[in-house]
Order: sequence, then C-alpha cells, then structure tokens
Amino acid sequence: MVTSNTAIKPLIVTLEEALPIKPFGLEMQVLLTSEQTHRAVSVIYCSHKPGEGPPDHLHHTLEECIFIVDGSYEVTIAGITRTVGAGTMLFVPRGVTHRFRNIGTTVGHMLDWSVPGGQDHYFRAISELAVGGGFDNQKAMEISEKHDTHFPHACGRTACA
Repeated sequence: MVTSNTAIKPLIVTLEEALPIKPFGLEMQVLLTSEQTHRAVSVIYCSHKPGEGPPDHLHHTLEECIFIVDGSYEVTIAGITRTVGAGTMLFVPRGVTHRFRNIGTTVGHMLDWSVPGGQDHYFRAISELAVGGGFDNQKAMEISEKHDTHFPHACGRTACA
C-alpha cells in the first residue's frame, strides 16, 4: 500500500513552468522530472534548429516515446529511415539504435518520454557541464555512459565501437 508520503502527486506543468536546460546547445524544458513521478517517467520538450539532432545512440534500461509536435524530421530506428512530421509518434524499445535530425527549414519541436524516468538526469548533467565551462568530449562521454546513453559509432577512451 502506498502511503501519503510516498504517493505520486498529480501535477499540471506549463512550458513556462518547466525547468529550462540547454544540453549540447539545444533548447529543452523538463516538464516532468523522474523525482516527480517516482522514476516512472520523465518528459522533456525539445527544440531543434534545422540540422540538429543526435547521432546513432541507444539505451539499455529505458524505452523512449517521442511525439513530433511540429517540424520535419528524418528518423532512423533499428535501421529503418523515414521522413516524418507533426503528429508522428515514435516508440524506441530499450537496446534499439536510433537517431533523428530536423531536416526542415524552421525550428522543430518534440516531446520525449523516457520510461522509466531518467533522461532528465542525463540532459541536466550535460547542461550543467556546459554551464560550468568544463565541457569536453571525454566528460560528455562519461556522463552519457553513466546515464545509459550509448553511442555505438563514437570513439571511447581507447577505441571506437
């Protein structure tokens, strides 16, 4: 039985109330933190300028659901590439390599859910690294590995995967 001290509280969060972060120079707002949902989910609103998006990556401990709010994106999930726009939902099971990139001429927006929560911790840590002036690729890779974001084609400490 869940006690009142540990119960998940209902929330209403607007974009203006969300926590703004800027990992990798991207504009993001954390709408739901892992702590607010007892790690059930975290939700992030992401903005991508034309050409922006992550390279191939995967997660071993979480699933991702991504909803394209607006813009035009090229997405690749498990080797299948498609061009998609507003109203598209992506489901990425754990262990599946994926990437996306804004191929439009305007800023695109998406909602990103991680289940269980945790992506908010990753993006906050990367954002704090940049704010602290100590951003470098080695530290970013260490943070990525710690937070279950793996880049199969990136060079690690000693070799490329």
